[in-house]
Amino acid sequence: MDIYIYMQGQRRGPYEKAQLEEMWNGGQIPADTLYWHEGMPQWAVIADLFANTTIARPLSLDAGNAESMRFPAAS
Repeated sequence: MDIYIYMQGQRRGPYEKAQLEEMWNGGQIPADTLYWHEGMPQWAVIADLFANTTIARPLSLDAGNAESMRFPAAS
């Protein structure tokens, strides 16, 4: 499916959903960007398209908190 976006005053595309999802996850598309594809009655906010997409944030390895990195002593 060809998806078009309206971002920074310009219509761009077409894109595949997988391309847009990669751009969304990479922070390249602002949440207020509009999108449209054939069959839609009007443009919609792209954040709605990826509402169920969650990004697993990397765990922080805080060097100043060595206590949390220790394993319990073997018993």
